[in-house]
Amino acid sequence: MAGLRTLLVHSPAGRDRIRSKLEAAGCRVETVSTSTAALKSVATGQFEWLVSEYDLPGDNGLELKSALETLAPDVSFVLLVDREGVSVPDEIPVVKRNGEGSLEQLSSIVTDNPESTTDRQDITGHEPSDEAIRRAIKNAPIGISLSDPSLSDYPLVYTNDAWESVTGYETDEVLGRNPRLLQGPESDPETVDQLSTAIANEEPANVEIRNYKRDGTPFWNDLTVAPVHDEDGEVAHYVGFQIDVTDRREAEALAEERARKLDDQRRALRRVLDRVNGLLSEVSGILVESTDSETIAHRVCEAVASEPGYAAGWVGSVSPGETSLELSASCGLPTDTPCEIPTESLPSALKRAIETDDLQWTSGEDTETPLDPKRVSARRLLVVPLCYGERRYGLLGVYGTDSEVLDRREQQVFASLGRMIANGLHAVEATRLLTTDHVVELEIEIRDEQFGLSQIAAAIGERVQHNGTTRTNTGDCVLYLSTEESIGIEAVSDLSSVSAARIVSETNTETTLAVELACVAPDDEIAELGGVITEATASAEAARLTVEVPPQQDVRSLLDTLRDDYETVELRARTERDRREHRSEEFAAAVDERLTDRQRAALKAAQLNGYFEWPRPVDGEAVAKTMGITRQTFHQHLRAAEQKLVEAYVEAA
Repeated sequence: MAGLRTLLVHSPAGRDRIRSKLEAAGCRVETVSTSTAALKSVATGQFEWLVSEYDLPGDNGLELKSALETLAPDVSFVLLVDREGVSVPDEIPVVKRNGEGSLEQLSSIVTDNPESTTDRQDITGHEPSDEAIRRAIKNAPIGISLSDPSLSDYPLVYTNDAWESVTGYETDEVLGRNPRLLQGPESDPETVDQLSTAIANEEPANVEIRNYKRDGTPFWNDLTVAPVHDEDGEVAHYVGFQIDVTDRREAEALAEERARKLDDQRRALRRVLDRVNGLLSEVSGILVESTDSETIAHRVCEAVASEPGYAAGWVGSVSPGETSLELSASCGLPTDTPCEIPTESLPSALKRAIETDDLQWTSGEDTETPLDPKRVSARRLLVVPLCYGERRYGLLGVYGTDSEVLDRREQQVFASLGRMIANGLHAVEATRLLTTDHVVELEIEIRDEQFGLSQIAAAIGERVQHNGTTRTNTGDCVLYLSTEESIGIEAVSDLSSVSAARIVSETNTETTLAVELACVAPDDEIAELGGVITEATASAEAARLTVEVPPQQDVRSLLDTLRDDYETVELRARTERDRREHRSEEFAAAVDERLTDRQRAALKAAQLNGYFEWPRPVDGEAVAKTMGITRQTFHQHLRAAEQKLVEAYVEAA
C-alpha cells in the first residue's frame, strides 16, 4: 500500500538512495541515524514501517527491533544487512544489500507491491462501486474535504464525518466557505504562505499547522492538500486530508522540554563542579599546611571569597548560652560588620543552623541583619555547620552571587566540605593537645550499665582496665583490657556491642583480652569531644576515665554531651598541670613522625598482644589475624617500624 509512513534508520552514507527508492514507491519517509533517535520518533509519531541497517552507532538493528517490540509492537520491521555472519531470527524480514536488486526487494516488502508477490488474486467483478467509494470517503478515519477552484476563493463543497469530528463544525456551517476559517492567531504565516503557493502552482503540499476548532480550541493539524484533475487534465477540485496530531506534538514538545532541562542541568552541574573543585582543592591544601585553627579559618574565608560565584565568607562560633555569634574570621564582608552579633540579630536560617546543626540557606529577609546577603550584593547565604562527631567547631557562611550558585547540588558538596574542615580543625586540636606543655586533666565518672567498658566488666564479673586501642584492616576498633582474675570469654563475645573477643595472655595475676567492638570505642567518643583518654577502669556499676583536654577546651560542653548519652556523669576532679614525661612524649612524637599508619598499627598490635614478651604467648600469624592482614605483611610492617624506632633512639641518645 502506497503512502505508508516509513522510518529509515541509517547512517548518512548511502541513505539518500534508499530514501529515494521508497519515496518513488509512494512511501512517506523520515530518517534518523541512531537507535535512540529512532525510538524517540516512534514514541511521538505514527509509523507503519521501520527500516534499519544492522550496524548502528553503539548498537545494532536487532537490539532496536527488541526495543521496538515493547514500545510499538504494531510497527513492521525490515533489517538491512551488508555483511556475512549476521544471525537473524527467521521471523524478521532481511534484505541483503547487493545493489539495485536489494532496493527493489526492500521496496516490494514495504509497499507490498502486487507485481512482486506470488499471492496476487483476480479481483474481476469485485471492483468497488461509486457508492462504496463515497461511503468509504464519508466514513474514513481522517478528515477529508473538497474545495472547488472554479468558484471564487476556493470554497469547501464537501467534508466527511471525520472532518466534522476534528473541527467541531457541521458540514452545513462550512460549505461555501474557504478552509482558512480554521486559522487563528497562532497559525504560522509562513506555513499559510506555503499552502497558498502550492495551491497557486497546482502542486500538493503537506504541512503541520496550528488550527482552531469551532469552540476556539487550538489543535495541530497534519494537513495534506493536493489537486484533483479531471479527464482533461484540468484541476477540478482540491482535496484536503487532515489528522489531529495534537497529542504527538505535545509529546514532542514535552520530550524537547525534558531534553532542554536535562541539558540545562548538565551545564549547571558542570559549572558547580568547575567552581567547587577549585575550592575543594584550595581548602584541602589549607588543612594540610596550616597548624592552627585561626589560620585555617582566615584562609578558608579568603579561598571562598576569591572563588568566582561567591561574594564573601565568614567563620564564627556560638557563645556559651547561644546568646551571640562571634566571628573569628571573614573576607568580603563590609568593614562595619561587628565581630560579635546578638543571636536575635542573626538571619533566621543562621538561627536554625545553630539550633539543629544542619545546613541552612536564605535569600535574604525583609529586615536587614548584619549578615544578610543583600549587604554584600549576594543572592543567597549558605550556613554550613562545622561538626566533627559530637564536637561543634562553629559555622561557615558562604554568599552566592546569583540564583544558580549554592543550589541543592552545591549545598550537598558544601555539607561535605564542612565535615572536611571540621575534621581538619579536630586534627589540629588533637595535635596541639599531644604536643602542648600544659593540659587540663579531668577525672570523670560514668554510671550507666550501657557504657561499653561497664558492659564488658559486668559480663566477666570483674573490674577491667583499658590498656590501649588498635584498629583492624577494615577500621574496626579493638580494645585491649586487663583484669586480675581468670575469666571466661564467652560472656563477652555474646554482648551485642562486641563483634569478637579473645584471650591475649593469662598469668597467675592477670588476664589480658582483646575485644573487637561493633560500636563506637570510648577513645573515639572522647576524641570527638576534644579529649584524650590516658587511663580508664570500669566495674559493672561505674567507669572512671582520666581525660586530658587543652586549656581552652570547654569542659562544660564536653560533660553536657556525655550526659546526653549516659545516665549519670560526674566530674570528680579537674587539674591543670604540666604534661608528665615531657621527654618521653617528645621521643614518641619523633618516632610517630617516621612511622606510616600501617607500621604504627603493626607495632601497637604486637605490643598489646604480648608479641615482645618471652616466652611469646602469640606468634606473628596470630597478631596479623587481629589486623586482618597476612603474616608476611605484618612482619614487613613490624620490621620497618622496629628499624625506625631504633634509629630514633640512637639519634636521641
